[in-house]
Amino acid sequence: MLIFGCFFLMGSYFCFDNPAPLKTYLLRPPYNLSETQFNALYSIYSFPNMVLPIFGGICMDKIGIRTGLLIFTIILTLGQLVFALGGIHDSYPLMLAGRFIFGLGGENMTAGQSALVSVWFKGKEMNFAFGTTMSIARIGATINGPIENWAADTHGVGYGMMLGLGVCIFSLCIAFCLTYMDWWAEKKDNVKVEVDPNDTF
Repeated sequence: MLIFGCFFLMGSYFCFDNPAPLKTYLLRPPYNLSETQFNALYSIYSFPNMVLPIFGGICMDKIGIRTGLLIFTIILTLGQLVFALGGIHDSYPLMLAGRFIFGLGGENMTAGQSALVSVWFKGKEMNFAFGTTMSIARIGATINGPIENWAADTHGVGYGMMLGLGVCIFSLCIAFCLTYMDWWAEKKDNVKVEVDPNDTF
């Protein structure tokens, strides 16, 4: 469970910083983005997440952590797909739309993963579990730079963005594994995933 929890967020962390190593290419033809347009690729991710996680948390309480985890991971993956298509077709509006969709899933799936890990490791090395999952997930952000630069130099910007999509699909597969393991444990041991309202994280 901890291993899957560690690698689950890798797609989100890898693709969040997708534009940064590609900045040099995006400021040149055929994209010709201005500094403002480039920075908007990050801003449009952050704007909805100033309030969205509140509603995402409420939604996850209603539909369940497992279902919410899958829904938000699918949304994140679709966002990266749209972003990559924008890169392939040299379309800034499409890239912007992709980043917005990506943002709709990014922070909410992080909240879902934290809730799931807290339930599994409650009273038994929970702080270690949280620290480990965040450390391993950060590998995604660390390897993003060199991999994206290599991909853009060798095959083009669109290919680099598609690599990001591949990492998101990997995270989606991990999400299915996580939810299946949690469902199987609940069925086997008759233990439901419930977050104690008195818990603080």
